[in-house]
Amino acid sequence: MRTATTTASLDGLRPGARVVIRNVDGPAPLVRRLAEMGIRPDALVTALHRTAGGGRVVDVAGARIALARSVLRSISTEPSS
Repeated sequence: MRTATTTASLDGLRPGARVVIRNVDGPAPLVRRLAEMGIRPDALVTALHRTAGGGRVVDVAGARIALARSVLRSISTEPSS
């Protein structure tokens, strides 16, 4: 049985937070490209530092990926267990 959890976008996380991706919203080409990079439901992600333009670098399976703020807002997460 699954308990209720709090979800947040990748944009609102503090550096070092480890989360599980629950949903990726957006146009199909964007969702597909993110999935190719490992950013897809059930993936474990660590939020790293902010970029100069307001985006964020995240760690996914050992790869560091920079994402724009608009993309970060389209990715729903929940805390990892």
